[in-house]
Amino acid sequence: MELPEELVALQRFHGHLGVYVTLGLRMGAIGKRRFGHYKGLRATVRSQPEPPMRCVLDGVQFSSGCTMGKGNIALESGPEPEVAFEKEGRRLLVGLRPGWRERIDREMSKDKEIEQSLFYYEISEPEVFEIREG
Repeated sequence: MELPEELVALQRFHGHLGVYVTLGLRMGAIGKRRFGHYKGLRATVRSQPEPPMRCVLDGVQFSSGCTMGKGNIALESGPEPEVAFEKEGRRLLVGLRPGWRERIDREMSKDKEIEQSLFYYEISEPEVFEIREG
């Protein structure tokens, strides 16, 4: 199966592909697109404290430019994967639409992680993500 270059690079960065790292990539890209360059951008990632959901953190770091090393990203415990971006007094919250986490957790499979990652890489933003300003 041929993967887009961005997923190949994400796989190298994270060590493997999976649904949550791929969703994190998409979430980080939304924040970066909305706010531009990471300078002044802060991200707070909420996730369950253990993998696989915690892998969303690597995806956000990979695509947003917010990193633990720069100190402009933080991880907080939460039941659903979501990211709060802040820059210059503006705020954006990116999370999953209701029901998606349950579907992901029910269908996630190590044997199908490439196909599932590709699915979540290609699915339309409005279908899977809830994006709120403020």
